[in-house]
Parts: sequence; structure tokens; C-alpha cells
Amino acid sequence: MTVVPAESLGEAALLDLFNAGFSDYVVPLQLDAAALRGHVRTNDLDLARSPVAIVAGEPAAFALVGIRGPDAWIGGMATAPAHRRSGLAAALLEHAAEAAAEAGCANLWLEVVDTNAPAVALYRRAGYDVVRDLIVWTLPAGDPAPPDARRIDDAAARAWIAAHRDGREPWQRADATLERLRTGGEAHTALAVERGGAIAAAAVVREQATAVTVLQAAALDAEAAAGLLRAAAGAGRSLAFANAPADGVLSQALAGLGATVYARQHEMRRGLSAS
Repeated sequence: MTVVPAESLGEAALLDLFNAGFSDYVVPLQLDAAALRGHVRTNDLDLARSPVAIVAGEPAAFALVGIRGPDAWIGGMATAPAHRRSGLAAALLEHAAEAAAEAGCANLWLEVVDTNAPAVALYRRAGYDVVRDLIVWTLPAGDPAPPDARRIDDAAARAWIAAHRDGREPWQRADATLERLRTGGEAHTALAVERGGAIAAAAVVREQATAVTVLQAAALDAEAAAGLLRAAAGAGRSLAFANAPADGVLSQALAGLGATVYARQHEMRRGLSAS
């Protein structure tokens, strides 16, 4: 095995390796070229610091590494089916940790579906600890919702959420991620529910004709959160909220609304010694 940076593969080869590695994943995941480019840009993936294992001249496994200040993130790692159970994943985890430490990062984060026992065991052996559980929620389209929420300025919503969120945002919903989405031209809608003349819940969402995706949200309590989420979905639109903290008020509200748990993930962290 030799290890090369992901940037040396070229887009087509990296895409083929990504899709091969996730071809039989527990949660379906296949990208096209545009989606891979968006993933790299939006999540600050550093392809120069992302290791790829080469076996017999062919790309066999990869670990994509995102870098943001003191934090790094594994934005996907997998091994092509023909090369599994040969130690490549464990080796690439160490290369990724070394690359993040060389970039001055103090923490390396990742998420893993909780039912993927082999991967969870691998990460634990590599020094990762579970920090919390995150839930991917889906809420089917329902009846018309009362107009509990009103549209507000995006900057005002983001400021309120930042002051009232009940924990750090997971990487793919972090402030930096939303900023990358906005600068990339994606339009967002900001909503708020008021109580006694003051905001009690706010959200930033991506709206489509039949679906709404919650990008960030915060609420004073589950009641305010439920009103916000029902209003965000409205009539005839499904709602998706990825990686909501399992013990947070948003998850409490979604459970109360009858939302479905699409997946549950462990958010895991490994401390690094910066080089």
C-alpha cells in the first residue's frame, strides 16, 4: 500500500472510488460529480490533506478531511469492496489524524451510523469517543399548519440561533457550512415563532416545492419548536432535519409531531496533538 493525497487522483477517479466505497453502505449514498464538488467546497474538505490508499496501482480506500481552525472532520471514508478487511481503514484513520494535527487542529470529528458496529469498533480502537447521538429526522407532508411562524431577516435568525442553540452545530450544519452554501448561490428562508412579542424559536431552511430541509434551528422549548417546524413544512411539503442532537428540544418536538427516525448517528471525537 502507498498513500497519496486525494487531489492527485482527479475528480473522476475520486468520484469512482467514493461511490465504490459507499456502494453497499447502510444508508444509501451515491454522488455525481457536481454533488462531490459541492461536498468538498461546502464542508471545507482539504483534498491535499485527505489520504487515499493505492493498492496494486489502483485507488482502494480514502478518508476525506475537512479543516476549520482547531477542528477537523472526516467527511466520508470507505474502502472499495475488493479491498476490505485488509487494514486499510485503520491505516487511513492514522494518516488523516496526522494530516489534521499537521494543520494545527486539536480535534478530529466524525459521524457514524450507530448500527454500523464494525465501523464504530474501528473508530473506538483508533481513539475516538462518542460525544453525543444525532438523529436524521423525516416528517411526511401533512395537513395545513397554522401560521405560527413569520419570515424574518436571515442575519437576525442566524444571530438568534447562535445565542440560543443548545450545543455545537454538527459540521454539515455549522455556521461555516451555511456561509459556504450562501456564497455558492443557495437561497435560504428564515422563520421565527414569537411568544409575548419576543422570538421563542427560529430556523434557517432550504425550501423546495414539495420538501423543506432544516439547516439550523433553535428554540426555547419543545412547544415553540413544534410550532416552528409545523409552520416551516406547511401544507403538502415533507420536512427533513439531519443530525439533530438526540436530547435537544428540536428532537423532542419532532418526536411529538410523529416524525420518523431515518437514521441515528454517533458523533465521535478524537483529541490530537498538534505538530
